[in-house]
Amino acid sequence: MDPRSFAAHHYDPHRFHGLRATLRADLGLLAVALLALTLVGFLPRASAAPTTTTTLAANPTACNGDAVLCDRRYDQVVYPATHNSMSAEDQGWLWPFQESGITQQLNDGIRMLLIDTHYWETNDNTAPYEKRAGPALAPDVAAAAANAGPPESGPLLCHAECWMGHTPLVAGLAEIRDFLVSRPAEVVSIFIQDAITTRDTVAAFQAAGLEPFLYTYAEGAPWPTLREMIRSNQRLVVFAEVQGPPPAWYQQGWTLIQDTGFDVTNPSGFTCALNRGRGSNPLFLLNNWIAALVPRQSDAAIVNSRVFLLERARKCMSERGRLPNFIAVNFYETGDLFQVVDELNGVAPRTLVAQPR
Repeated sequence: MDPRSFAAHHYDPHRFHGLRATLRADLGLLAVALLALTLVGFLPRASAAPTTTTTLAANPTACNGDAVLCDRRYDQVVYPATHNSMSAEDQGWLWPFQESGITQQLNDGIRMLLIDTHYWETNDNTAPYEKRAGPALAPDVAAAAANAGPPESGPLLCHAECWMGHTPLVAGLAEIRDFLVSRPAEVVSIFIQDAITTRDTVAAFQAAGLEPFLYTYAEGAPWPTLREMIRSNQRLVVFAEVQGPPPAWYQQGWTLIQDTGFDVTNPSGFTCALNRGRGSNPLFLLNNWIAALVPRQSDAAIVNSRVFLLERARKCMSERGRLPNFIAVNFYETGDLFQVVDELNGVAPRTLVAQPR
């Protein structure tokens, strides 16, 4: 199947001479200067709102990195995705799933983040992990729990257990906001494995300053093109595994997305069979990682390679009759994820430029 068939389309101090008139004049000048500084934002302000101002890309020349994608609908584009995006080696997580954190992922080109939200309840549940890890890795479990400190309150980004690694949800979302502000021609999606309340999720998005960017899909309507989403500045699409609307932008993922299995333990175990969602759902998530207690880059080197990943994506595209919109992997920097996505989108291979870390 030709992927292009799916296309429709950043004073000096006062001197006092003992004269009251001069003093009053100097104080008056100081007051005016302080007022001016406040107005232009040089002085700190109490409870300042997050910065969400961005220059709208009224007529973008490239959308998500390529002009060809601008006039394709959201559902006619393939997006590189990370599994357990918040669990990163450079953030100090135990047994991480990715090399780099969310900001770096976005800078590198990741456009779908699969994240988990949790509350941190206890550090006293290490025994099952020590048992599964075995004698060689059990000390790592005990050390991680000991070094994590006491449980933190509020909604967090965690995987399985928050003592393995955690980030306040608002802080993680703020990284996404900063990216959207600095990159006005990019469309980003988030799929949340939500183990917190909708109320806390919504409050975190509000506190992070993401509300202006949120897109709401109208059920049954055609998806907008990337150009349309960029022009409206509604460039963040949010799905949830468990809960859903209201609010309308907090979309129940399995009413819109269908996926493949996610518990494959060896490369020969991958299939294209329907896992979650309905076969008629408009968006397709291709899960492409090896499931293990301790994720291994050596596994990613195999299943993220161009030969393996492109062949699997094309096979599933044929079997399922639709484009794999989101290709989710572990260790996205290992292998050829971006090359495969570009080939499936029918665009010129991107020039990867080392991003600041």
